[in-house]
Amino acid sequence: MMVGKLKDLLHRITTPTLILVGEEDAVTLPEMADRLHERIASSRLLQLPHGGHMSNLEQPEAVNAAISTFLDEMRGAPLQAE
Repeated sequence: MMVGKLKDLLHRITTPTLILVGEEDAVTLPEMADRLHERIASSRLLQLPHGGHMSNLEQPEAVNAAISTFLDEMRGAPLQAE
């Protein structure tokens, strides 16, 4: 569950956002990541197969590749105005 009114403010995020979650994450459930993605218009959601809550330690190559790809795609993209 998203805390308090935070969920009501997520739509204000205009910066491109990568939401990365392990599909087997039992702490930050993939459903929570889905809700974040729905509320942040400029977001991209990526679920790591077989990933848990510590995906960066469990699958460092996959996490680094996802972040690198996202950053590469953002290069040259126009800046978001607030």
